[in-house]
Amino acid sequence: MFNLQSWRSRWLLVVCIGLAACTANSQPEPFQQSSAIGNTVQSKSELARAVLSEIGIAQHYDLYLGNSVDITVAPFTRPKFHAWLQGILAQQAGWKYAESKYIVRLEATFSEAELKELLTLAKQPVMKKLLQAEVQAYVDAAPERRKLLQKVWNDYNSGRIQMPPEVLKEAEQPRK
Repeated sequence: MFNLQSWRSRWLLVVCIGLAACTANSQPEPFQQSSAIGNTVQSKSELARAVLSEIGIAQHYDLYLGNSVDITVAPFTRPKFHAWLQGILAQQAGWKYAESKYIVRLEATFSEAELKELLTLAKQPVMKKLLQAEVQAYVDAAPERRKLLQKVWNDYNSGRIQMPPEVLKEAEQPRK
């Protein structure tokens, strides 16, 4: 489940980067910062945090984290328990615990100029619309995703999904 979150986060960044590249390449002059950012001096860390905030990654992260709950509890059978458990998971393992790693990754991956460009792009109405559509599509796909996750979990527990020998061997090892 956490790999899915990582994939989703990478996908969002790839989309942002791709759109930034298209925007920069389609402009007749070199990229100019908007006046909202131009006069403000921000560190790379502040810029990275602003990009993440602008694209709503905190909400996305906690939303995607909910897949762990979806495997454990079908929301349609115990909706109050499901909502409560999702809230606890977000509170105990949510965005606030991952934010610094995301910021470090953005700082390592992007220059200050690129972070400024991404921030400008993230503030564009069409980008906001894209990100909202992606989240809505994820929410809309929830019932089918939950059914599929539940099926995989049930198939695994009933022995219909077999572990490869090397995975089984590792699974039998005591945890460190």
